[in-house]
Amino acid sequence: MADQELDPSAPPCLCLLSAFLAMEPTDSLVSLARVCGGGSVTEGVQRFIWDHCLSRGAGKFHVPYLKNFLKKLITEVELNHGVVLDELYEQYAYYMTSLKDNLVKGNARVCKCISFLFPDGCFELPSCPNSRKLVVPLQCSLNMLEGDTGCSVWPSSLFLSEFILSFPELFSNKSCFEVGSGVGLVGICLAHVNASKVTLSDGDLLTLMNLKLNLESNNLSIETDGPERTPGDPNMVKCIHLPWESASENELQDLRLDVVLGADIIYDPVCLPHLVRVLAIILNQNKSMGGKVNGINKWNADDNCDGFDSKVNGANQGNPNADCDGFDKTICDPTSNSGSRKGPMAYIAFVIRNTNTFNQFLSLVGQASITITDLTESHKPISLLPYMQSYDRSEVRLLLLSCKFATPTITALRLLSKNHGTTVKEPYLLLFQTAFHHQQMEEQKEAMEAEVIHSWSAPRSLSTSLMYSFAQRNDIEVLDEPLYANFVRVTGLDRPYREELLSKMESDGNKVVKEVIFGPGRKKYRFVKHIAKQRLCGLPNDLMKRGKHFILIRNPLDILPSFDKVVPPSFFELGLAELVSIYNDLRELGRAPPVIDSADLQRDPEATLRGLCDELDIPFQDAMLKWEAGPKPVDGLWAPWWYKSVHKSTGFEQPRKYPLPFPFPLYDLLEQSLPLYNMLRRHVKQTSCLLKSPLPPPDLPVPANEKLLAWVGDEILPRDSAKVSVFDSVVQGGDSVWEGLRVYSGKIFKLEEHLDRIFDSAKALAFKNVPTREEIKEAIFSTLIRNGMFDNAHIRLSLTRGKKVTSGMSPAFNLYGCTLIVLPEWKPPVYDNTHGITLVTATTRRNSPNNLDSKIHHNNLLNNILAKIEGNNAKAEDAIMLDKDGYVSETNATNIFLVKKGRVLTPHADYCLPGITRATVMDLVVKEKLVLEERRISLSEFHTADEVWTTGTMGELTPAVKIDGRIIGNGQVGPVTLRLQNVYKKMTEESGVPIPTYVKS
Repeated sequence: MADQELDPSAPPCLCLLSAFLAMEPTDSLVSLARVCGGGSVTEGVQRFIWDHCLSRGAGKFHVPYLKNFLKKLITEVELNHGVVLDELYEQYAYYMTSLKDNLVKGNARVCKCISFLFPDGCFELPSCPNSRKLVVPLQCSLNMLEGDTGCSVWPSSLFLSEFILSFPELFSNKSCFEVGSGVGLVGICLAHVNASKVTLSDGDLLTLMNLKLNLESNNLSIETDGPERTPGDPNMVKCIHLPWESASENELQDLRLDVVLGADIIYDPVCLPHLVRVLAIILNQNKSMGGKVNGINKWNADDNCDGFDSKVNGANQGNPNADCDGFDKTICDPTSNSGSRKGPMAYIAFVIRNTNTFNQFLSLVGQASITITDLTESHKPISLLPYMQSYDRSEVRLLLLSCKFATPTITALRLLSKNHGTTVKEPYLLLFQTAFHHQQMEEQKEAMEAEVIHSWSAPRSLSTSLMYSFAQRNDIEVLDEPLYANFVRVTGLDRPYREELLSKMESDGNKVVKEVIFGPGRKKYRFVKHIAKQRLCGLPNDLMKRGKHFILIRNPLDILPSFDKVVPPSFFELGLAELVSIYNDLRELGRAPPVIDSADLQRDPEATLRGLCDELDIPFQDAMLKWEAGPKPVDGLWAPWWYKSVHKSTGFEQPRKYPLPFPFPLYDLLEQSLPLYNMLRRHVKQTSCLLKSPLPPPDLPVPANEKLLAWVGDEILPRDSAKVSVFDSVVQGGDSVWEGLRVYSGKIFKLEEHLDRIFDSAKALAFKNVPTREEIKEAIFSTLIRNGMFDNAHIRLSLTRGKKVTSGMSPAFNLYGCTLIVLPEWKPPVYDNTHGITLVTATTRRNSPNNLDSKIHHNNLLNNILAKIEGNNAKAEDAIMLDKDGYVSETNATNIFLVKKGRVLTPHADYCLPGITRATVMDLVVKEKLVLEERRISLSEFHTADEVWTTGTMGELTPAVKIDGRIIGNGQVGPVTLRLQNVYKKMTEESGVPIPTYVKS
């Protein structure tokens, strides 16, 4: 059934569309697409992307970006064996073949749209549109998009914009001025909240030109030297060219401002003195100017425009003027009647990228007698950009700057204490946590940093038991699903404990990763239990790049019977797709994680834990095998719903001798999830199964065949996934026909003859619903092309009667049609055609046409296999098989020839398959003017022959130099054999059906 059409207004779809318009990293888009599809990129999600993103973005978006997104999207679907929409393939092919990148670096520009999404409960906020979505189109230079300026997005501008939209009353009806306006995002938000006047500035003329274009595209007018904005003209914005180093005092004082804003302006040590001078002049607009300190204006100390009490980070505990958000209007509102504030104030958002640069800024600000209050923690804006993975708001700091006289800054106090031995009082030191403190804390954190061990699993996989096991160690502390609250908040999923979870756990995923998972520790190691589906987009990259990771898996057959005790089971809730994604992501980082199976933990916990500890490079401790029953202090608050069974345990319990009945309403979910489990199980060093093999994995004759693609039914599959149903006739009774094909120099040798024979065999066995000749050819060509096999390859082509509706012998049960199998391998000739082989005669006789006609090239090869066993036991390459009368028929795998006194002889094909290579060689014998005789030949004639060779597609033309201990001829490859080998090789080089698309290099 086709996927239901997705609603563009639904939060997951809205986030995906917003991320696309904002040109977020393509990996982020694919991750959001998975969320829309409940864990995978379904056809419905692809249709949504095509209808709402790609078809509308064609011709408007940056082509390399669209091309890269399509590539990632198609790869994601194909890796998960999904069906890719034809439109996506066609559009990607169009970009690859018909278009060149439509933009070049330099002054080239692209357009991206920043969508501010207001959550529920924001309707009363003046800045919230009726649609709860504010879309800001922005034109930016290509080099900014790709990060050539050092930052692919503008985190401080985004943060400051969120701040303006979250607290519009601070800017409404006020004269606002931005220093270093860039693309104009902050100014557009100021206009949206109805600031009485908006003045934007930048020191670069090209940037200013682009800024004006962005204002106009957002329906704002440009004022050059006109009056202030009025209610009748609400969309007027003034733009000025303002290089900091040349800005005059009169020019700055004439601005008459209420609020100054700046985003990411603390970056260049050379520019900092000029920046602070500009801020000092603006913030001191209403004060008389005194002398200067190091060229920076200094005010009269008798004037008090501070209006602040000595509090930490701007906190104002118990202030009756604080609103419900804890936002103190007396601190942040310059028009408040409280205190004696008369001058404007500045909001500066920034990211500390260089501690020394920031310390220099603090020193200069201190000399200029400007107060700094850190508002980052006390006045967090609403999260309006939930879809932006590239935007890490936890890195941004927000400062409030204002003129100051009575209270010295922390930098000045430290200088005073150092130079004069003065004791600095604690209230003053707590004004602001400087970068020096920040640096000290980072050093302390580094010294106490625990080595993190990440455990990734699906639910109900013994992950809690494993957490209890690690908690018994004396060198480790454990965390139980620290990302759970973030997962519930972002997805909006319901849980019985949702409200308690969100109120008691940190729900900001960025903070969880940085401050909880990788925060300072008390012990050497920290074990972090993760559920795979909780790894959502937008989390810091450190989550995967830092620490050691392993994956715990469990068979869905064992998970699903108990899964629905708390939540309804679904593919998304199970999270196996994300678990596979985690494995692949870590492998791409060069850190392929160990994988352990819960069945091994139950069967032999000590051996499994020892092996895991070895993989993690930590010592095993015997304490890991036992724990006390009952709830644990490390349990998450969801334990009463999920952990009842594990609370009864005191160790890893042995598995049930017989499993629970499977709940068949979940059969479809099992079909979806079991291949993912099997994919991960292949990476378990010791697998657990009913028939456990003690043998190590064997070496392949040709190692390159470890990774190949085979055609089964109607699809191409990787080697380990290329399987037929247990109901297929080839499994039920060997009911199948087959051919061997060889590929030489981009051509398939004797393809038409082999197809003739397979159709004859299928007709002889009364197969129905047989694929057409062209369909089989297409499957062969497609499989070879996918593998890049154009030479020195062999194909095992099989056609079974197909799958049965129930087990049994009768072809009446075959109602699905035939099953086609194309198995290609890199395979040189399988015999030693240079020095020859040894044959022995088997006691097993070749089938008579009275029993099973050998002219039907069927898969029921037990007659041949029994003879091959005799050859193996005699350490011979193959075994000669006689007919019922004792005459030579063929070997167990090939036809056979001999040469006696210049005459070439071969047995009749009454009891053997009339091979295509046999017929080819017979033609060559005639063309080489040799005498050919086809008749009944006794075994002694082969013993006394001058030369003997065998023929077959897999081995070509192979000399036999010893039969039953008798040396043939002089024990060397004979002249006739050599002659025919050479002409046969030339023929394979010159003839055959070409493989489409092959071009000889």
